[in-house]
Amino acid sequence: METLVKTFFGRRRGKGMSGSKAEFIASVGAEYALDLPCDFGAIFDFAPKRLTLEIGYGYGEHLAGVAAAAPGEGFIGAEIFEDGNYACVRDLKAAGLRNVRLWMGDANKLFEHIGEGVFDRIFVLFPDPWPKSRNEKRRMISPLNLKLFHKFLKPGGELFVASDHPVYIPWVFLSLQQAPGLFKWDAARSGDFKNPPKDWVETRYEAKAREAGRVPIYLRLVKV
Repeated sequence: METLVKTFFGRRRGKGMSGSKAEFIASVGAEYALDLPCDFGAIFDFAPKRLTLEIGYGYGEHLAGVAAAAPGEGFIGAEIFEDGNYACVRDLKAAGLRNVRLWMGDANKLFEHIGEGVFDRIFVLFPDPWPKSRNEKRRMISPLNLKLFHKFLKPGGELFVASDHPVYIPWVFLSLQQAPGLFKWDAARSGDFKNPPKDWVETRYEAKAREAGRVPIYLRLVKV
């Protein structure tokens, strides 16, 4: 199958992650850990009305927020950053959420086990922009990855991409042009790109962008 670049690009852990945090991830995190291979529609103790994948959930603010607002839906998150995983597991446990499963590792490994038409939505929110042209292959959105996401989504499924970086959004549209016929940009009027989805939960990266005067852009792409 076609897959992402097999090398991980990014941080696995922050500076000086404590042993207690690592132990917390190993113990409490096991309650939320996704075991592969699996039937994604049968990993919860209920039949989810909708299944969502968030790639690179950071510290998990958005993932936990949308999961809390939709207890009848299932959510799967992928993140390799250990400090982020600790924060996400902590918040999921505190909120008593049982409709979330986490892949706390390289997203490539998760992608290898996702079949066709599994998810209703995919979120790629404020990914590392890798702004230098020599690092284009490291960006999460690319023509190749769009083909994968198209495969993972159900008919009419949605891919949400958000970024505050001036290089990244033009890159998304270029990738769409280089992989035609997969997604259409669902914008009914001028300025729709400034509006997040209705169930949106702000992330800390998004808040920092606004504080710095950067305007986040939100794209809703629908599988054709």
